[in-house]
Amino acid sequence: MLTEFLHRFLSAAKTNATDFLADSELTLSQLKVLFTLGHHDGPMSVNEIAERIHLSLAATGRTVDKLVGATLVDRREDQADRRVKRISLTSAGQRFIDSERAVKDDTVARFVSTLPADVGEQLRAALDLVVHADTDYFAECTRGPRTA
Repeated sequence: MLTEFLHRFLSAAKTNATDFLADSELTLSQLKVLFTLGHHDGPMSVNEIAERIHLSLAATGRTVDKLVGATLVDRREDQADRRVKRISLTSAGQRFIDSERAVKDDTVARFVSTLPADVGEQLRAALDLVVHADTDYFAECTRGPRTA
């Protein structure tokens, strides 16, 4: 039952997010760099980004160059080692990430608004046990390279 629920919910959410991302006209590699930076606390080196998104250093560098040109990311010298370039989101890049998250949040809000109050409360209580547990149940499902 949980699998069916998640498939149906994620399908609706994916449709909304895909429409938003397609309208951006960014490549998949560019999106991966932006989301990697958006989920990381602080600037990252090109090497770190390449490792996270499983892309070659050269391809990641070219992708970052395009994002710098689009003013979505900023590239600066590392203060400790000038050979290293640190990449971070610009305010425009952060607005893009925030907009994508807003699309997801809107999908959740619309779904929850359709539920009867008692069902919504039961779902919230059940999910609260997972989200606020001492164990990070999400960590294991995000490890390693993604495969199709």
